[in-house]
Amino acid sequence: MKYFFTFLTILFSALNLFSQKVDFTHIDFQKIYSTSKGEVFMPLGEISFADKVTYFKEGKPKALPAYTKAKNALGAPDFTSYPDSNCLSLGCGGVLVVEFKNNGFIDIDGPDLYFFEVGPSIEAFKVEISTDGKNWITIGDTSGGSSYVDISSAENGKEKTIYYYIKLIDLGSFCDGPTAGADIDAIGAIGGVLKVNIDASLLFDLDKFQLKNKATETLDNFIIGLNKIPKAKIIIEGHTDNQASHQYNEKLGFNRAISVKEYLIKQLKANANNYTFDVKSLGETQPITTNKTSAGRQENRRVEIIVIPDKDFYKQP
Repeated sequence: MKYFFTFLTILFSALNLFSQKVDFTHIDFQKIYSTSKGEVFMPLGEISFADKVTYFKEGKPKALPAYTKAKNALGAPDFTSYPDSNCLSLGCGGVLVVEFKNNGFIDIDGPDLYFFEVGPSIEAFKVEISTDGKNWITIGDTSGGSSYVDISSAENGKEKTIYYYIKLIDLGSFCDGPTAGADIDAIGAIGGVLKVNIDASLLFDLDKFQLKNKATETLDNFIIGLNKIPKAKIIIEGHTDNQASHQYNEKLGFNRAISVKEYLIKQLKANANNYTFDVKSLGETQPITTNKTSAGRQENRRVEIIVIPDKDFYKQP
């Protein structure tokens, strides 16, 4: 139905369970989407939307089965008009948790999120956000009828926090009919940041930090996307499995991140001055799956790139 894309935390896991290869030659940023309430500007375009449902509990009463397919809340909006079933009805008091895998979101000037709430009536829901899907911050609710949400109340420091999870809890304002509860077509990040996860085997030989020849194809594709963001902060993180000492893993992860940074700067040429780079190694400390299997360890060996656009990128042209 909808396609989602990966872009940021280190380049981008071209072929991986948890990320997909994105051809950035065909990705348009700074797109406008039409809704029944007017037009909505999405700075990251097609990459602005939630990618994965991590939890869904239908409320009571439930919506009809045609309206309870959780995947219909993912990706770009594609609802046409009622009774189109290309949306997810939460049911009265239902709960939905989604994850942004190809992107994340931060607090910017103005609204940061937009909920494409559709259907024959507008139902309110509570909004919570999280960096890890475990610890939640309540932002507020949409009882006033607005689909825009500002997350500034969650910020308490100078550094921008990047969030990756959103939880919606239907408030039971409309519990009748075939589409009981809030009807969600898409969940978009206006304050979006790009996140790319790249399997280390696409870039490096085992225990090495020199880029392989074939790594250029993956990185060059990423640069095509990066060139569409004229100015940004780029965070490059090296991650490993747990098969060596912490000191060894930390050094390997850092050297790999440096290799990626050096390649990007070389290829960007004069445009490299438009970007600031933050290189770090997290070694084995942030696995995304088990280290008890070879497949799991392979997935944990990765480079993640996060691109935080300059504030001007978020302004509608």
